[in-house]
Amino acid sequence: MRTLLINPDSPMMRGIGGACAFPLGLGYVAAVLEEYHEVKVIDVGAEKLDDDSLSEKISKIDPEIVGITSDTLSFQRAIEIAQIVKQINKRIIVVIGGAHANALPTDPLKYDCFDISSHGEGERTAIELWDRIEKGGSYEDVKGIAFRKNNEIVINPRQELIENLDGLPFPARHLFPMDKYSGEFCLYVSPMYSVGTSRGCPFSCAFCSNNVIFGRKYRSRSPKNIVNEIELLINEYGAKGIYFREDIFTMNKKRVIEICNEIKERKLEFKWVCESRVNTINEEMLRSMKNAGCELIWFGVESGSQKILDRIHKQITITQSRDAFRLCKKIKLKAGASFLIGTPGEKIEDIYKTINFANELKPEFAWFNIFTGYPTSPLYEYVVKNRLYEKNIGHGILIIKTNEFNREKLEKIQRYADRKVNGNMKKLFKLFLSEIRQGNFTRERMVNGIKYIKHYYFDGK
Repeated sequence: MRTLLINPDSPMMRGIGGACAFPLGLGYVAAVLEEYHEVKVIDVGAEKLDDDSLSEKISKIDPEIVGITSDTLSFQRAIEIAQIVKQINKRIIVVIGGAHANALPTDPLKYDCFDISSHGEGERTAIELWDRIEKGGSYEDVKGIAFRKNNEIVINPRQELIENLDGLPFPARHLFPMDKYSGEFCLYVSPMYSVGTSRGCPFSCAFCSNNVIFGRKYRSRSPKNIVNEIELLINEYGAKGIYFREDIFTMNKKRVIEICNEIKERKLEFKWVCESRVNTINEEMLRSMKNAGCELIWFGVESGSQKILDRIHKQITITQSRDAFRLCKKIKLKAGASFLIGTPGEKIEDIYKTINFANELKPEFAWFNIFTGYPTSPLYEYVVKNRLYEKNIGHGILIIKTNEFNREKLEKIQRYADRKVNGNMKKLFKLFLSEIRQGNFTRERMVNGIKYIKHYYFDGK
């Protein structure tokens, strides 16, 4: 079947300086579908397409079926794109997948522009669904979909989780505009590409809904399979950097060391960054990572208040965070930190504890994220039940308000935190110099950089 897969444009899918991140999930779906069907891809944000240009491209491809991925923040844009598809040809079948459909599988079917909603891991569902549609058979028993029948919405159970991740093909990057995915923030190298090495997270952070898609069971690709993909990215796309984009790269010490040994045995030279928890590392692991090219490790520190850490079920301690950053400093491995402010039950003094703790840790860079209610984490359900929000801005996205603060107050605190912890102009100067050396300092990035400095250093002080 002539298949078109679309990645909508969305602010959340864009990195610092306007760089777009490669959509790994869509890449995997494209890879399994192209074994049986003719597949084309449009990345609206990466290609900077307006609606007229998008409509023209869709018409030229003339698809029989269109798959659109979307998180909750980009869902409104996904609706608009689906409507464009239906305006071109009402007979085109439109399937919606991604984080929003996983959290709320029936929500997309409130809109006539979507025919089928896909939830759970998408690879098996896509293969079975496309096969049924191509053969003209019923797809009503395909696992992992929701659809309309007799003016009602039917939700089928999810597919079983994929145990053997090595059995999946690598993402079909050759179908995407790879020259548009130029880099990632903080490594100062380009091009840099994302690789996923595992799925599932056994932890139960109250603010997180990632396990809605991949479940709590941790499943990993083999070290050889992972490094095979890295080698392909180096040889075919000239990768200088790799971002291991997953919840906990350091979940299994033995696996991490085997990956590092495989990189060194093949004499691959590239810089890389991963995401971790402060309670899943040790010195042997970190030294092995550094020797294999790791430049930076991101930690979800979240808060400087143990009370808040316990409340959000982070299952770490302040001491563990402190020890993790000391260990990284000891072996000269850069460490970044993400923090979450504005959770229900948090007081202003808790937030300032977090800011002071961040300043103590001295991360390479710190993200101060304001908690926003996205379906369907446990904390989201708590917010809904207790009406701790000032408004629903659409599709279930809630702007939090408590007796302690509202959004406006949190944004002022966020700017203060960013200035206090990241407000070293030497860091920004280093970033700009690196962009120039890499040939990435475009007019667009300069404008975005000025906007960033204006927002955090001058607006709303």
